[in-house]
Amino acid sequence: MCLPVAAQIALTVASGAAQLAAQAQAAKAQARAQRQASANEVKRWQHEVSAARLGESHQETAAAMEALKGDQEASEAIGTLMTSAAERGVEGTSTGLAVANYMQMNANYQTALEQQALMNRQGLSMALTGAGMGFQQNMININQPIAGPDYLGVALGTAQQAQAQWGAGQLREGQQNLYAQTAALRTSEARLGQQGVTGARLQTGLETQRFNRFRVNTPRRLANPPLPR
Repeated sequence: MCLPVAAQIALTVASGAAQLAAQAQAAKAQARAQRQASANEVKRWQHEVSAARLGESHQETAAAMEALKGDQEASEAIGTLMTSAAERGVEGTSTGLAVANYMQMNANYQTALEQQALMNRQGLSMALTGAGMGFQQNMININQPIAGPDYLGVALGTAQQAQAQWGAGQLREGQQNLYAQTAALRTSEARLGQQGVTGARLQTGLETQRFNRFRVNTPRRLANPPLPR
């Protein structure tokens, strides 16, 4: 059963409104998802930076303890050497060279520790820079522009569909009118044909009556001819 054109157009308009409402709801849902994803990304970034800084702190503490240990061992070694030399009454160049050797070894060790700490800091700086770039890119990917309701597109689509439905309704109405006119014409032709048949029957009846009268009157005329004057 076909709906009236007005009802079809009303349904089309209602469908367009429902489509706009659905698009608006989808945009709101996407905005909420983006906010949640952004918050999670901020937490991830903060955790990554905190973990890196904590690792740096542990490395610096370990390097400081190692440097202190080197200084203590060098001091103890030099003190032992000086005490032994004094007890043996050995003084001079050999003792001085031995002390200088311990001091140089400790200096080299401290330098190596400082270079290692410097490389650790540089590596951490590069890691944090890379993490920051990754965080920025992730935030860009998360917070993509949200497409709002397509008012123009939905309006144009609804108008085109409504126009097509109106045109189809007009065509259907024209066809129905044509069918009605054709049926009326056929009915009129049938009536005219019936009237013709009826007239023919009447004419045939009249002729039959005339023929019967003629047939009845003819013997009478033959039996009673008119008298000559």
